[in-house]
Amino acid sequence: MPVDLEEFSRRLAAIGSCEAVAPLRQATMHALALLGISAAYFIAPLTRDPRIGRIITNIGLPWTWERQYRARLHLIDPLPQFAVDRLAPFYWPDDLADVKLDKKQQRFMQIAAQYGLARGVGVACFGPDGRSGFLGAALPDEMPPPDSAMLQGIQAIGQTSFQTYCRIVKRATEVPPLSNRELEVLHWIGRGKSNSVIAEILEISPSSVDVYVRRLFAKLDVTDRTTASVKAFALGLLVSGDYEKFVNATRAQQDEGGDPLGEKPDAS
Repeated sequence: MPVDLEEFSRRLAAIGSCEAVAPLRQATMHALALLGISAAYFIAPLTRDPRIGRIITNIGLPWTWERQYRARLHLIDPLPQFAVDRLAPFYWPDDLADVKLDKKQQRFMQIAAQYGLARGVGVACFGPDGRSGFLGAALPDEMPPPDSAMLQGIQAIGQTSFQTYCRIVKRATEVPPLSNRELEVLHWIGRGKSNSVIAEILEISPSSVDVYVRRLFAKLDVTDRTTASVKAFALGLLVSGDYEKFVNATRAQQDEGGDPLGEKPDAS
């Protein structure tokens, strides 16, 4: 599709000028929209072992897919690793035709297709100190296969976005190493869920959630849930659109002396 190069340059510049994670995601999607893309997901860091905690940002894809991805699909997603091995941007499913996917990876592609990811462009993004991430941009059904110019455009957006992210979160050491389960618990804390509700959602015991919350408090060096959410948001660990609503509601209720979570902060 024809693209206004001057406008594209302006939107890339807007990505590079962001000073916080939430505006960065918005600016990134604003640039992708110029290419006709309205849904994408971002993964960081990229490692060969998918069990290592990864931050996922979902914009425009169904919440059900995100929940499944956090729970188990991240373990069998072949796209991030293929992006690292290939380095150049790729178009799926065509560029995966000659790749030997195991049964679980094939299952991932089938599930992803049900949620709007039947077609897309994958890009490996690289930053300082060996940091890396992945951008998976979903292509609408009616859009023709991407040409080289579009692939390069998506790569430029992904790379600019990731380098800006690395600048915002300046050092890898500023982001504490969290397991996938800890990231899940943190995500639900950020959505205002109590420990008992989180236990039901994740289908684990309340005592296990208590342990994860204490670990999160220790790793984030905080003593309450609101501060944990605020710090996680600043570090890019929380990027849900519902997060700002939660923080605003929390602050409003705190001003009135209430507790929106219905439980006292864990002092551990």
